[in-house]
Amino acid sequence: MTVVDPRLFPQRVRYAALLTVNVYVFMGNMYSSGITTGFGSLAMAFHADNDMLSALVTYSVLAMGLANLFWMPLALCFGKRPMVLLSMAMFLGGLIWSAVAQTYNSLLASRIFASFGYGAIESLGPSILADLFYERNYSSAMAVYAGFLSGGSQIGPMIAGYLIEARGWRWFFILCAIIAGVNFLTTIFMLPETIYETDEEELPEQPEEIEKDAHSHLETIPTRSQVGDRASMDYGEYFKGLFTVSLTKGAKKKGVFKFFTYLFVLPFPLLLIPGVLIASIMYGVVLGGVVAVSTLAPALLSAPPYLFSSSELGLFMLSSFIGIVVAWPVAGPLTDLLSRWLRKRNNNVHKPEHRLPALILPFLVCPIGLVIFGYTIARGEHYVKPAVGAAISAAGLTLVPSVMLSYVVDSYPRTSGEALVLVNASKNVVAFGLATGAYSWMGKEGVAKMFYEFAGVQWACLFLALPLYIWGPALRARTQKLF
Repeated sequence: MTVVDPRLFPQRVRYAALLTVNVYVFMGNMYSSGITTGFGSLAMAFHADNDMLSALVTYSVLAMGLANLFWMPLALCFGKRPMVLLSMAMFLGGLIWSAVAQTYNSLLASRIFASFGYGAIESLGPSILADLFYERNYSSAMAVYAGFLSGGSQIGPMIAGYLIEARGWRWFFILCAIIAGVNFLTTIFMLPETIYETDEEELPEQPEEIEKDAHSHLETIPTRSQVGDRASMDYGEYFKGLFTVSLTKGAKKKGVFKFFTYLFVLPFPLLLIPGVLIASIMYGVVLGGVVAVSTLAPALLSAPPYLFSSSELGLFMLSSFIGIVVAWPVAGPLTDLLSRWLRKRNNNVHKPEHRLPALILPFLVCPIGLVIFGYTIARGEHYVKPAVGAAISAAGLTLVPSVMLSYVVDSYPRTSGEALVLVNASKNVVAFGLATGAYSWMGKEGVAKMFYEFAGVQWACLFLALPLYIWGPALRARTQKLF
């Protein structure tokens, strides 16, 4: 484990770690969603129907989520850096398997395997960023993270579309494997261990009421790393430490198996916390909307009157990236700005609920994107109109997590890792449940009515931010005693 608070690392080290994490996030989502533009080719190659093709995406999403329950406890036993590298190796192996798969079942299994490996970064990523950045910069770092996450979902299909049309669907997986291999090599040298464990006797004694919040992000409470001098960087020791693996103090004290079991079980009670549960639901319904659009679009746009090719489907998916690009510079800074403004109005005392008003923006725009998409595509209107709807909906993948993940980390700093595990696992389960039956839902209700209903679900879930803002402090006061 690192002997220097990671937030005191030089900017070049912290930003290099941010970059390598974000490239991994981008590649995982590119791999997961990019194959949608190749559904036509896969249908002919494996004689697969729409439900089978949809499963290639939805089961990938489910594997990503469930993986969080496994990887985070391992990271808290052996360190975050070794687990990121191990998960990258697993992801790379799955990519190679996908490229050579000869049957549908083999391809589906390879995607589940690769996605389970990739899923590590969906909880470890925000946790690593929380280790590297102070509260005042964390939302901005999370906005960058969310931008790369969303960008992979939208740019990936465009790359896949052109590549599949020119060289076949296997070449998309080959390209993913090449980039993931390069990312794996750079991560070896650019990602430090960020778990910071100090000896209790080295810390100054504090009153009981301050001790309870010693590890929080609240700027009103000075911590040792905030008031201490910036650490000088010994790069020789730094690079030596990159190749040193050791157990955490908890794993040494309790034993690896016992500590792993404890950490594996620990997140589940957090689902009883309203803030964590609401974060999971909000993130899940936004992700579910984007997954539903990406899985249904190939069938809707390949048929008359659109008759899109693989490359044209890719370009349509890229239109959603416009929504992400617009929301990206707004998400983190807007959350930070509102948080600072509300803190000043609260006698300069920060509350996690100060982040929640930023959800007004996704509440107003994201469900409308689904309405526009369903209304225009059901009437066969010009493809630009449903593309605008998809772009507006996709903006939520940047706006919602930048708020809710920051809120969860801020509210429960001591168990933020476990809370992020649960949020990332639960939101993927919610998204899987909403998207896995998308073709059946559309067949029963029609494309327009289906997306109207989906928008209604999003509005209802995002509206939960209001009671959380009002009663959140009281709920936290009760639950922080338990977690």
